[in-house]
Amino acid sequence: MATTNDEAYRNGRVVLDVTMSSDKVARIDEMNGHQGDNGRIVKFVMVGQHGRPFNMENRTLDLVGVDSAGKTKISGNTMTMINPSLGTLDFTIPGAFYQRVGDYDRAYFRIKDNNDQVISTINVMFSVMQGVGYLTQGDSQIYDGNVDNQLAQIEQKVSSFTSQLYNMLNGTTDAAKIARQSLNAVLSSIQTNQVATLGGNNTFTGQNTFHGTTQIDKLNGNALQPAYDYANNAINAAKASLADDESGKQYDFKAWGVNGCRAHDDVKCTLIKFNKYVGYCKLEGTFDFPPMKPYEGLEVINVDKAAMNGGIYAFPRLTAQNESNVLMFDYNTGDSGQIWMHHQSNSYDATKPDPEYIQIGWFCSWR
Repeated sequence: MATTNDEAYRNGRVVLDVTMSSDKVARIDEMNGHQGDNGRIVKFVMVGQHGRPFNMENRTLDLVGVDSAGKTKISGNTMTMINPSLGTLDFTIPGAFYQRVGDYDRAYFRIKDNNDQVISTINVMFSVMQGVGYLTQGDSQIYDGNVDNQLAQIEQKVSSFTSQLYNMLNGTTDAAKIARQSLNAVLSSIQTNQVATLGGNNTFTGQNTFHGTTQIDKLNGNALQPAYDYANNAINAAKASLADDESGKQYDFKAWGVNGCRAHDDVKCTLIKFNKYVGYCKLEGTFDFPPMKPYEGLEVINVDKAAMNGGIYAFPRLTAQNESNVLMFDYNTGDSGQIWMHHQSNSYDATKPDPEYIQIGWFCSWR
């Protein structure tokens, strides 16, 4: 693959040519950084045919690369659009790209349309240099900013759902509390002889006037005790429904490959409980998927059935090792424990196993 010596500039911005041949790569010095850098911003202008501005309206840009440790990094859409029609934008590179010293000899920008389809790629090269006083936080890790962003959206939706649920239950509790207070007031009035009772010695000496001229036996409340107990039990039930001992708990389950799929040692399946009503199960790790024809579906992974108990919504996401290779996952709702995969491209060797690091997940609910 040929390398261009220097990137071009326009009005102080680095030019990204969307028409650049796929057998060429542009070295972009502005993307160079020191180990430990985070949030480096590079100013770009996108150009198309004949150097004209490339319209970025309704389009996104992300960066994919493999660092010197062989770890895949996917930025997610971290651009800030300046002028879509002129193709000007500022791109923020996440700190995960600057974990390992060395060159990115396999990196490219992806332009996607609003259907998340890749419409163009631009090969780039940049370097990570030793940082002065940088304290390493461990080995370079696989990183996918798309997963972080989408999980954050999921957590926000779950938080909203949980808030609505609590509000509903709080409303029930408040209503029961008011009913109990009203009942207590009635019982108190009866027991302090403030109202006439059927079993009491009541003297009526005037119209709508009650005089306590004789000793009145106080009502002990036994006649109304069932009503009191009913209200009390309803309140206790409402309180119990608000108890959330499961919030924040995590449970680990087993996951393994089937039909020729092999799971690596880094595979783990974790259920995270948001509360006792809803949770999210995440499966991640490396699998050697069996040879498959393009667009062919095959059951490849099984997990403990308890990991899918009550599953109502799949939220799959893939961090792919193969350029332009798209994998889709689906599963039966409930507790099947079975996961299927579909190759959505023909950019891989369909006669050989396909090693992939994946991150997929699904919602679970309990009623």
